[in-house]
Amino acid sequence: MGGLLKVFKRGNGKLFYVLAALPILFTAAAIYFFLQPSTTTIEVNDNTSIIETSYDYQATITPNVLYPNGGTVDIGEKIFKKITSAIPFNLKSTISSERIVMAKGTHEVELIIKADELWERIFPLEQKQEFEQKGTELSVMDHTYKIDLEQVKSFILQVEDETGIRPNQYTLEILPNIQGTINDSGVEKAFQLQDRLIFQFSFEEILLASEKSFTTMTSFTSSQVMANTFHFFGQELPFILLRIICTLLSVFSLLLILFVIKSRKTGRRIPILSETEIINKKYSSRIISVSQKINIVQKSIFILDSFKSVIKIADEKELPIFSSKDHKEESTVYFIVDGDYLYTYETNKMTETEKKSRNDKAYARG
Repeated sequence: MGGLLKVFKRGNGKLFYVLAALPILFTAAAIYFFLQPSTTTIEVNDNTSIIETSYDYQATITPNVLYPNGGTVDIGEKIFKKITSAIPFNLKSTISSERIVMAKGTHEVELIIKADELWERIFPLEQKQEFEQKGTELSVMDHTYKIDLEQVKSFILQVEDETGIRPNQYTLEILPNIQGTINDSGVEKAFQLQDRLIFQFSFEEILLASEKSFTTMTSFTSSQVMANTFHFFGQELPFILLRIICTLLSVFSLLLILFVIKSRKTGRRIPILSETEIINKKYSSRIISVSQKINIVQKSIFILDSFKSVIKIADEKELPIFSSKDHKEESTVYFIVDGDYLYTYETNKMTETEKKSRNDKAYARG
């Protein structure tokens, strides 16, 4: 601290202004970091359950020129209505998970006949069933059902005959209403599946009008709180730490500049003593002041070059030391009278320039 004050006392204004700017910079940095969120909450995917539903259908046909033996055969997306009596299909739904889960709920299968926007009718193919399984690979359902086209045709003809309305096209929809929950380590997620298999039912043919496989994903996530950091020369420093550091540096630099300003204003200059004052202070008990000069006629005068010489002679001869001050010249003459011999030493006069120079040097040292 003393070294820093000496620098400022020598009048280094630029360094003073640099120091004065530090509290502003550190305060601005502290405000910036306080305005930034110290943490960020992110969602982490702990586990994913994949629910897959798939259909595999065939056609039960009567013997004909294309299929002489008839029976149930694999068929493409187009089914010939005239030679087909039923559409058997297998409905399979599974749950695959990265880790063990508990799945439970219910499922039911329905056939929905729709006549454009005119009417619709629901026929149950399976009553509501419950399921509950635990593991990583779960089979919710894996059953074979059948669309009886003879019954469908008979129902449609009856409606048309009774209503007198014959739409251009009907729709056959298989609805597996699967609903339940998946429990993963105490976290429960609900799901409901209505992945429909749809056929367009016209006068001559039946066409597949939907996908045959469906996938639904249920993710189990957890929240993690991450500390926001600031990259500083390759180091990641958390905002909380930077808030504390910038605040402390701001307060410290402010106190430092206030201390320097106070020191510059209240710093006292060390008083500089003249040679006369130094001698009188140190040897006051041995010096006798006289107001009048002695008669130096017929005396041999020896001018000494230092006051130490005066002290030496006075000690050797056991004589007193006299002093006479010349106020006009601002100097003092110290002398010893030894019979016809006079030993003298006169202090130097200090000019105003010398006084200022010595005061400045002493202030700088202080």
